[in-house]
Amino acid sequence: MMTKLRESTAIIMWIVILAFVGLIVVEWGADYSGTSGSKGADTVGIINGEEISLRVFQQAMQNAGRQKSTDEPRDNGTIIREVWDAMLGEILLRQEVDRLGIQLSDEEVAYFARNAPPEAVQALPTFQRDGEFDPTLYQQFLTDRNTYSDENASVFILQVEAMTRNYLVNQRLQSLLLETVRVTPVEVQQFFNDANEKVVVDYAFVAAATVPEDEVSISEEEIVAKYDEMAADLHHPAQVHVSAVVFPRVASAADSAAVAEEVLRLRGEIVDAGADFAEMAAAVSEDETSAPNGGDLGTFGRGAMVPAFEEVAFSLSPGTVSQPVQTRFGWHLIKVDEVLEEEGETKVSARHILLKYRPSPETDDELLESAEAFQALALERGFDAAAEIEQIQVRDLGYVAKGQELRGLGAGTQSIIGRFFESEAGEVSPVGSVEGGYYVATLIDRRLEGTAPLDEVRAQVEFIVRNDKRSALAGQALEAVRSKVAAGSAFATAVIEAGLEVQRSAAFGRLEFVPGVGRAGAFSAAAFALQPGQPSDVVVQGNGAYVLSLVERTPADETQLVQQQEAIEAQLLDMHRREALQSWYAQLYESAQIEDYRHDFFYSF
Repeated sequence: MMTKLRESTAIIMWIVILAFVGLIVVEWGADYSGTSGSKGADTVGIINGEEISLRVFQQAMQNAGRQKSTDEPRDNGTIIREVWDAMLGEILLRQEVDRLGIQLSDEEVAYFARNAPPEAVQALPTFQRDGEFDPTLYQQFLTDRNTYSDENASVFILQVEAMTRNYLVNQRLQSLLLETVRVTPVEVQQFFNDANEKVVVDYAFVAAATVPEDEVSISEEEIVAKYDEMAADLHHPAQVHVSAVVFPRVASAADSAAVAEEVLRLRGEIVDAGADFAEMAAAVSEDETSAPNGGDLGTFGRGAMVPAFEEVAFSLSPGTVSQPVQTRFGWHLIKVDEVLEEEGETKVSARHILLKYRPSPETDDELLESAEAFQALALERGFDAAAEIEQIQVRDLGYVAKGQELRGLGAGTQSIIGRFFESEAGEVSPVGSVEGGYYVATLIDRRLEGTAPLDEVRAQVEFIVRNDKRSALAGQALEAVRSKVAAGSAFATAVIEAGLEVQRSAAFGRLEFVPGVGRAGAFSAAAFALQPGQPSDVVVQGNGAYVLSLVERTPADETQLVQQQEAIEAQLLDMHRREALQSWYAQLYESAQIEDYRHDFFYSF
């Protein structure tokens, strides 16, 4: 038993730590700093007067870094953000618990820890038999720990009690917050109907693209109105405007020659020393697609490969190996296995070995020196002046928020962005390194959280306005169809006379994706409002317009409501509770006094 416990100790610790709201570091009552109210030299943040020390924050980061060792790698910036969010949430929740006066006695916690341990403990293999939690194994462990003086066992029970306290506090807090959340019979009935009622419709569609561009005119007033309508979607967080110069990591002529020499050496091993081409390809080729198959490219005709490669491949006799061949991908060795004639066309079955161009350490050093020289000049003369002197193109990378990457440069650039949030316009960054090379960035300006100005999003807004108008004009072609059907014509007849096609939907519900149309929206709303024999109004949705006619309506089977009622009530109750908790926490966060000093210690988030 003790051996198993020791093997599980690390896992147990993280289960305990993550027991409440996905937190990373702490338990109820944890002391972050021992101080409050004023900023110390090593203060990472202050939450409603409660200080988070750098020591505690760094320890949490270390813990978080070990937490998901098998998951996808997370950069340091991601860990910083995760730890901050977890600590912030834990502090706010604990402060609210204190305000509400929620208390638990040690006896109460101990009772539940021993007799009703949290599910995370029950899931530990140590306490399971045949895949199920076995209370006798758990109780046996609790008894044994009093017999054996085992440090891990003592630590474990303390962790279980901490987890239990978190769980019980969470339950009591939720009970207070959610005691008024209810599900009404009307909600259940509506949910049941929405999920189970189905319709089938015939419809005609006219695409917006059929309306000539020159028939659409839009005014400034329309653009402004749409911009105002889209304001919520155009909201942005605090951002910095950044530009940069890039020093691409590319191979020099000398580097290319070195790769060609290596390819020639490989050819000697194959042709002169008798090495197997396929085995060599599998071992050294840098074509990730073909290498596992011994460099096999399959059978291909002319026009399938880049010209330089194709010219050599079609000139080789079966079984021969080419001299090194240069393309934009690197240097190749080509071996033709077979030449075939298929339907009057000559094709070859071939393999290749590819070694890509790569800069040597010497080339990379020279590139870094160039970047550092530019950075020094930019600090002295100004960024734009340095770029003009060095005749280097400046890239405008636009506005970016905290946690984002510089556009086109990729991972590893978050640190520069974080730095710029604490800088003034004109700040020049240190030389940064990304996979594609080196870069130097500068801060153009900063802007507060808000709505993007119209000039910045004009093209986007104008496109939407134009598409909406084209869709509306497309709908005009359907008005005649609608009028004829309303006057008594058959839907199919009216559609065909208009030169359009009648399409029939599959049966769909109110909230379902409609094949050939898209997600629930105006189309679905119109479909469920239809009466037999009556056409819908013209519906503008997406990139066109529709008119619909009801084919079949299948009401929800009320006999199934009794069977589904309990599950629906549970689903709706869970949804309402989550919405209520999210709303409550959002209000808690908005009203909190949060001082964030992470940028005093970290750049990369």
